[in-house]
Amino acid sequence: MDESVAAPVQPPPLQFEQLLFARSPFGLVATTAIIFVLMFASFLAIASAEHVAVFHRAGGIVVLTDAGWPALVLSLLCTAALAMQRYARVAEAKDAPAYAKILTGGMASALNVTGATPSEARFGRATLLGAACGLVIAAIVRISESREGHVIPPVTMIWYALATVLLMVLFARGAEQTRAGSRAYARVLGAELKIDLLRIDQLAVLGRSAARTALIWFVISAIACLFFIGGDLDWLTIALIVSCAAMGGGIFVSIMSRIHKQIRSAKSAELEHVRCRIEALRASMHDDSQAAQRLHGFLAYEKRISEAPEWPFDQTTLVRVVASAFILAVPWFGQAVAAFVVERLAQFAK
Repeated sequence: MDESVAAPVQPPPLQFEQLLFARSPFGLVATTAIIFVLMFASFLAIASAEHVAVFHRAGGIVVLTDAGWPALVLSLLCTAALAMQRYARVAEAKDAPAYAKILTGGMASALNVTGATPSEARFGRATLLGAACGLVIAAIVRISESREGHVIPPVTMIWYALATVLLMVLFARGAEQTRAGSRAYARVLGAELKIDLLRIDQLAVLGRSAARTALIWFVISAIACLFFIGGDLDWLTIALIVSCAAMGGGIFVSIMSRIHKQIRSAKSAELEHVRCRIEALRASMHDDSQAAQRLHGFLAYEKRISEAPEWPFDQTTLVRVVASAFILAVPWFGQAVAAFVVERLAQFAK
């Protein structure tokens, strides 16, 4: 066993996404609600000061204006990105005992795997990259709005720009967390994963972990679909939705495929060993009166091994992943993208 993998290390400091919740006296849900209220309330205060209409009546009901709806969605996106990362980290920590059962390093390795912050993560670089992308996107949106004749007061525009920068910073840091976490995760599993072919159910924790990570990106993708309702779907929004959905699906498939290969390799090795024993017993049946009885036991064992599942997740996990990917994101996305493409094609046809 690689001692550098299993030995407990000093955990890196929590990043600010986790600190917001770790230091909050409230629970996950209450803290999430407070963050959302504060963020959207700041927009309402600025809009009120600059006389920007946020609500209007339509058909006897009060709805958000074209200025208020993007602010609401941006607030939801930033809040959801923070909350889902915290949810995944807390759930991972609760699964540490399950990891300890399947890793040769025991609880020490389990704590390394389920830690809140991957030691290899380069969050400083990700923050700078996200901030730069956010500023570029904010500038592009500002230019686009000006060309379309939409006058946005300066402080309100600054709020949109800061919210966009925050969202892109969270996106970049989340991608870095996923990248570094996946590399460390793969290294530990490659070196320490214990595969008991008669107890594949013990590996279900790996499927739950991958599903939680994918869920973060699926939720962001689904919330971004809310831009459709406000008529703010553009190529930038589509890029955000597609990248988040692809990230979520890619994470789950890549992790599960890697472990699937390890299970198949262990299964092939065990079957080869058993079949060699079966051949030896079959050859000795004429000379050993007990060979036939032992052969029967080995044949039953061979059947059990050959029928052992090769994927480290149960049906419930698979249903959750499929549901979160398709029920939340695909219907809205498909309908809105189709309408967007049709509209653009009509413009080109003119």
